[in-house]
Amino acid sequence: MTPECEKYVSALERLLCLLRALAEQLVASRKEFVAMDLDGIYRRIAEQEELCRQIQSLQSSNHALMMSSARDEDPAFTERLRNVTREVRDAHAEVSRLNRIHAAYLRRSNRTVEVLLNAIGSHALTYARPMESQLMQSLNAGS
Repeated sequence: MTPECEKYVSALERLLCLLRALAEQLVASRKEFVAMDLDGIYRRIAEQEELCRQIQSLQSSNHALMMSSARDEDPAFTERLRNVTREVRDAHAEVSRLNRIHAAYLRRSNRTVEVLLNAIGSHALTYARPMESQLMQSLNAGS
């Protein structure tokens, strides 16, 4: 196996580790959503963004390595490459599935926030401080 081939397979294995870490982050972030832990959500988002940057960087550098190793006909390399490529494809599919679930959490969270804002908005005068309530009523009467 040529050094270029070894570099390519190693890069694919690193990509596989990053994809698995991203999948773990997406699963772990569910706790923050359920607990409505805004700081935890922001922390998870930052971690996920960093993983995505690393994945993107690795994928763009992998293309040149792939081209240089494409001509290797070593059966051991071919089998290893096939296995790692299959695992990367499976990891991509899992991250995609988890990303759809995560998007659903975001949509539901957005709806919950909208409902809460509407509820608060409709009862703003009821729960306002007495002085603010009187001021709002006098402003509305002047309009």
